[in-house]
Amino acid sequence: MTAAPLYRFDAQMESLEPATAYVKAASVSTGPMVALRAETALEELLTNSVVHGSAAPDEPASVWVSVTVAGQVMTLRFEDACAEFNPLLEIDAALERTRVPVEQRRPGGLGLLMVYRLADGVRYTRENGHNCIELSFTERRVE
Repeated sequence: MTAAPLYRFDAQMESLEPATAYVKAASVSTGPMVALRAETALEELLTNSVVHGSAAPDEPASVWVSVTVAGQVMTLRFEDACAEFNPLLEIDAALERTRVPVEQRRPGGLGLLMVYRLADGVRYTRENGHNCIELSFTERRVE
């Protein structure tokens, strides 16, 4: 498997359509549910970067996306230049929120849990001042 090039998008909501179109086109050899799960996860990650992220002052607000398909596995790589944030450290807190009755919960706070559950594998690293999230997706049997 060779690394796919990273494509840069402005960190703004207007980038959502071209970014998800790129994922859809790059995942044409996967099953439709794999592509849909990847697009949904990308939408959440991009939205979080736009709404909650703060880019370094000397770098334009951007996100980078790549898709690699090897056999039955699709890997989505998402990067932003926002302040360091490891989403995997927030999963337990999100799970705890789900224990509170829905009518008593504050809105929000479950998007990262959704991304975690959509993907079959999640990896976070901090590289060259970027948050790097790699999500892997495989076809799931639906019964």
